[in-house]
Amino acid sequence: MATATPDSGGLIRWTTESDPEGPGSSRITPVLLTGQEPIRITPDWLWSPTSLKGAFGDLNFAKGKPAGRARRKVEDLVRGLRLSADPDTVADESVVYELRLGNDRSRYMQGAYAGFNLGRASEHVHIAGEPGKVLADRPDTVSIVLGGCNGSSRATISTNPEGRRTSFQLGGHGAEGNADEFITSAGFVPWLSFYEENLARLAATFAGNVMFHSPESTRYSVVIDVPWRAYWLYMLSAVQRGQTSARAYKRWREEVTRRSRLGSGRTVDILREVLGDRFDRTEIIDQDELAPLGEILEGMEPGRAPDVQALVDAMRNAGDELWNLLLDPELRSQVKVKGRFLDPEIRTVQELCGTSYVVAVLRRMLTGAVMSVNDYVETTIEQYVQAWTDVLVQHGRLAFRGTSFAVYPFSHFVPLEEGGVMYRRDPGRVVTVNDRDGISGFDHGWWLDPVELLPGSYLR
Repeated sequence: MATATPDSGGLIRWTTESDPEGPGSSRITPVLLTGQEPIRITPDWLWSPTSLKGAFGDLNFAKGKPAGRARRKVEDLVRGLRLSADPDTVADESVVYELRLGNDRSRYMQGAYAGFNLGRASEHVHIAGEPGKVLADRPDTVSIVLGGCNGSSRATISTNPEGRRTSFQLGGHGAEGNADEFITSAGFVPWLSFYEENLARLAATFAGNVMFHSPESTRYSVVIDVPWRAYWLYMLSAVQRGQTSARAYKRWREEVTRRSRLGSGRTVDILREVLGDRFDRTEIIDQDELAPLGEILEGMEPGRAPDVQALVDAMRNAGDELWNLLLDPELRSQVKVKGRFLDPEIRTVQELCGTSYVVAVLRRMLTGAVMSVNDYVETTIEQYVQAWTDVLVQHGRLAFRGTSFAVYPFSHFVPLEEGGVMYRRDPGRVVTVNDRDGISGFDHGWWLDPVELLPGSYLR
């Protein structure tokens, strides 16, 4: 049961551990971020009250430039959106470092997340792009693109002819991967998973809080980009190979449609909760960039399934100028991401789905400045956006009225396992509290639904 929350004098973040066989041993552990010494949250995450420089354990932070750059971008965001007259009151000295293991098993710093304190929210954020440039003119109109996802390792279910769960996880490998057994049925549990709830809360709370503290004169449009037809395509390979039935695929489409609306609705509810009266003055846009494929995908069945080229051709024939540019072989050959130029043609479902997420951001740039808010595992989307922006601007093919940057708030709940991501390590909706030191205010060993912790964690 819950007891009075102690005056911890610091921030509480949680580590999660998932029992793959069920909820019995899944647990969450509070980590108190306070004091003058760095604290290892998990093997992948390190909190420090100030920027680190030089050697620290098996890590080398050199001159501490990533942390300084992260803080500078926070200050630029505060100035650009006019969140405070004094950016120092929002950006604090603390840093969360993302750590990773190299191929030689040595550990290195992947990125720095700067402290961001605004109103009732205390966050650490990593920003890709340059908000100082995007918001240099202090725009009165800003678009916010909120990322989303459907299901999780626990919430997405497919079954075989024996009525058992298949080993193939729809969505676990993005839009790629082949089922090794026949899929009799596929769908989701009726309720949103903890992963989905946490992602919606993380993104919508940050966006709503920023909007709430902006001047009344600033107009916001919010694009909720929860995948819809992209997830229909997750069964394309199974349909092509005869590894599922028309009935199972139809049910999958219905389940995805319902799930996408459920996730979008949850995000809207959180925005309404955070924004209060300002919500009614906010434009909400719920669109699917792959909508032109709807008729083709609805008619798909075993023995009559399109290949990727047919899907690409359908998008070209839809008459959308932006899509036609991103499918142009000549332009694609000039776009360089992560040291490699794109193939002239889209050849995989994964590439097609990924392009749709990029188009969602670029489309809003036609109207003005764009801020994306998403989970840190989706940083690749903004990398593609930036690369495409450079090429399209250079060739003068579109009249962008703004450019973009992306904000990745550090999740208040992170898997304890090294290299773990929440989609695959979802702890479930019943967990036990591992809190022998009484940090959280919950009795050690008590069980609860971790979703109950989200509102008070992201807005105190």
